Amino acid sequence: MIRVAAVLLAFLCAVVVRAQQDPFAFMPDGGRGTLDTVFADAEARTWALGQYMTAEAWQSEIATRTPDLAEKPRATLAAYLSVIAPYEEDLPGDLPPDGRDIALAQCLSCHSLFTGYLMQRRDRAGWLSTFASPFHRVIEITPQEREIFADYSAINMPMRLEDVPPELRF
Repeated sequence: MIRVAAVLLAFLCAVVVRAQQDPFAFMPDGGRGTLDTVFADAEARTWALGQYMTAEAWQSEIATRTPDLAEKPRATLAAYLSVIAPYEEDLPGDLPPDGRDIALAQCLSCHSLFTGYLMQRRDRAGWLSTFASPFHRVIEITPQEREIFADYSAINMPMRLEDVPPELRF
C-alpha cells in the first residue's frame, strides 16, 4: 500500500512539474513532437525530411508507420511535413516552428488564448484569411509559417472546453 501511494505521489509530482514547465502543455502538438515519435531514429527522420509529398500521402505514410496514432496528430504531422519537406537540416531546433509554436508566439500578445483562438472553428482558408485584416498584416510571419499555422488550427481548433485548464478559460 505504501509503495502504491509513493508511486502515485511521484506521478502527481511529475504532472505538476511538467505543467509548471509548459503551462500550454494541454494544447495539441504542432507536428514536431509527433515527428520525433513517428520517425524516431536518425535514418527515418532524414528520409522523412528529404521527401516531397502531399498531406494525403504523408497521412498514408504515417498511418503505415504508426497505425495506432490518432487521426488529429497524424493529420497535423502530415500537414506540417507537406509544408516544410523536403528540408535540408535534421536537428529539431533547426526545424521551422510548428503550428502550436506559431500560435503561442503570435496570438497571445493581442488575444485571449481561449476566446480569441482556442474556441474558434475555421477551415484552412478561414485561418489564412485572418492574415488579411489590417491588424494582422503587421505580424512578422512568413508565408510558410502562415500555412503551417492555418493547417494546425484548422485541424485542432476549436478545442473542447474541458481540455482547457479552468484558469485559462475566458
